[in-house]
Amino acid sequence: MKKLKRDIVDKLDFRSQDFSQTGKAMYELACELFPIPRSITGQGFRASLEI
Repeated sequence: MKKLKRDIVDKLDFRSQDFSQTGKAMYELACELFPIPRSITGQGFRASLEI
C-alpha cells in the first residue's frame, strides 16, 4: 500500500488562503483511505489507523 507523504500534510498551513494546496492534500488522503475495505476489527480498519 502506498504511504501518504506525511511531511506534506504536516507542513500545510490550514489558515493559508492557498486552497489549491490544501485541497490537493485532502484529495490525496481521501484517495488513499477510501479504497481500503473496512470492518470494525479487520485489517482494513488497522490499515486506516496507520495512515
